[in-house]
Amino acid sequence: MESNQSRTEALVRLNELRERNLSCDAVLRLEDGGVFPVHRVILSMCSAFFGTLYTAELHTGEDTDVFLHGISSEVMTQILDYVYFRKVDIRADNARKLLAAAEYLCIPDVTELCCDFLKDTLDVNNCIGIMQLARLHFCANLDTRARRFVLRYFVQVSQQSEEFLELPVEDLKEIIESEELNVKDEKVVWDCILRWINHDPDNRKGHIAGLLKFVILSLLDAKFFKLEVSKHPYVTEFKACRSLISETLKLLDDADKLIRTGAKESM
Repeated sequence: MESNQSRTEALVRLNELRERNLSCDAVLRLEDGGVFPVHRVILSMCSAFFGTLYTAELHTGEDTDVFLHGISSEVMTQILDYVYFRKVDIRADNARKLLAAAEYLCIPDVTELCCDFLKDTLDVNNCIGIMQLARLHFCANLDTRARRFVLRYFVQVSQQSEEFLELPVEDLKEIIESEELNVKDEKVVWDCILRWINHDPDNRKGHIAGLLKFVILSLLDAKFFKLEVSKHPYVTEFKACRSLISETLKLLDDADKLIRTGAKESM
């Protein structure tokens, strides 16, 4: 206990020196004009990025200024609070930026804290963005949690999420083809495809044939399929849809004939 207290007091003292720019041996400069005097050994203990940087020949002498891209002063303040105090204030408005900065600076403990925070704050409106962030930074556990959330609450996500509208087509296909997709009516999948295309029809309507492959068209209400799906302008515009539509119409007609035959035999 005494050892931990002594360590904390030492770090507090070092941070006070840093804030007064005393005994610092390096400077971090940011794009927004932020300037942060730091102690190289303290940063190197927490960050493989700084550990490698400050042991490189370029930075072993007097040239200790480092310009960091893509990190704001607000985020760097949080990073340094963790480096010196092992405390970080993760909030909904900074978690994604903190995660990106922690990954860039190779501070795995902060990355993990951000991932845990984001897992606990998943909702219909942010789950797509969190899933994409996790994939960008190779955060496998966060990616898995976010993807499961998307699949479980797909109806609400597809109807309400603005982030859903920005999905790349390959990500959309991956979601709607999943066996874990929680939908009881294939009309939900059809509607989500239309919503996604309508967000940018000129650039997206050409994907209609590829997306239709992931809708179980034969499970749609026959009347709805014939009147709404097969005659939709996106579908009729592209020849690639014709074979799929024809096959489904035949399946629906055959099913209707079987029902009628069965009804007659039972009379």
